[in-house]
Amino acid sequence: MPSPSAAEWLEQIAEYWREEHPDRDFARVRTLLSLGRLSFQMPAFQKRVLAPFQLSPSDYSILSALRRAGGTRTLVPGDLYSALQCTPGGLTKMITRLERQGLVERLGDAQDGRRARIRLTARGAEVERKAGAEYLDGAERLLSDVSPAQIDRINEGLALLLESFEREES
Repeated sequence: MPSPSAAEWLEQIAEYWREEHPDRDFARVRTLLSLGRLSFQMPAFQKRVLAPFQLSPSDYSILSALRRAGGTRTLVPGDLYSALQCTPGGLTKMITRLERQGLVERLGDAQDGRRARIRLTARGAEVERKAGAEYLDGAERLLSDVSPAQIDRINEGLALLLESFEREES
């Protein structure tokens, strides 16, 4: 039996909630369930788009953070931990993988030998640029049936949701 579409799945859950809790409004939970389902689909989309470049979404995040750094396109690991919200060990593994591919390089710090800086190589900048362009193209294909006005409304709603979650966390 094929799995239900997102709309069918949400309707099945809504029906359950209406039966079990007829006095409650399901709309807010439906929003969170949709986000939960998207949280599984988004990584799959990112992996498909980045696969031709042999990059994971986290790898691409490192390259793009370094590119956005401007100037020498160099950051210290602490800046990357903050951007990626990952563990130091996880970041070390990702940087090592990118270094082996020639996309980043570690630079020693003259004042503190324990504090290496990470720099985007010319090859890394080119791969990041091409992967970024493919990501934009993939987003265009994925959302081609969504009008610019709808995109604006979605973005406004997502901004409100992000603010709600950030308030909840603080």
